[in-house]
Amino acid sequence: MAWLFERTVEAAAWAALVAGWVSLGFAVYWFYCFVATLGAEPSLAIGGGEIGGPDYGLLRDAGEAAGAFVGFSLALGGLACVDRMLFDADEPQS
Repeated sequence: MAWLFERTVEAAAWAALVAGWVSLGFAVYWFYCFVATLGAEPSLAIGGGEIGGPDYGLLRDAGEAAGAFVGFSLALGGLACVDRMLFDADEPQS
């Protein structure tokens, strides 16, 4: 049963690693898209509202994805500690 728990911890660590990479990719992409909208000049639409200009929703999305990356990185670190302390504690350190 300990073998199964160890494999489950390792699988969760791999999932956190992949999810962290994906979150980082989204954060970089959305921040790039936000920077691309910084030079856009706002123009008046027919209804009187502004269209164009910086899209702060992209900046919000980039911040959320960056926060998710930090969360997944912390989870990966925690799982690494669990793996080391529970399963590799009896191995001699070099």
